[in-house]
Amino acid sequence: MQRPALLQSILILALTMSQSANAQLKEPKGASDQALVAATAKRLLPCFTTTGVTQAFPETRDLPPEKNLVSVTLLGASGKSVSDGYTYWIAIESSRSYAYVRQVGGFAGSNKLYGPIPISTECK
Repeated sequence: MQRPALLQSILILALTMSQSANAQLKEPKGASDQALVAATAKRLLPCFTTTGVTQAFPETRDLPPEKNLVSVTLLGASGKSVSDGYTYWIAIESSRSYAYVRQVGGFAGSNKLYGPIPISTECK
């Protein structure tokens, strides 16, 4: 990634994180939640690429309140490396039935939130 693009991504991420108190990183507690986050991320990762989302998901305006989230962690992105690509964050809600995925970055610096997405969803 080129330095200007990296700086842009960092600034967009910082702005995004500062705009929503419930968007702070939250590591999963306990082995079972860590395994759930890892398995969910593995199933969803193919749908969230550096160039965009490859499957239709519902969009929502806000994450559930932080107290209703088990975890908010970096999902990353699949696909080729591009200088203005997207970065993703995955949030797992407390019932452990649904995930939310925040997409940030891109050429125009977009910020979208997808969810609720059933934990069992598997992208190919």
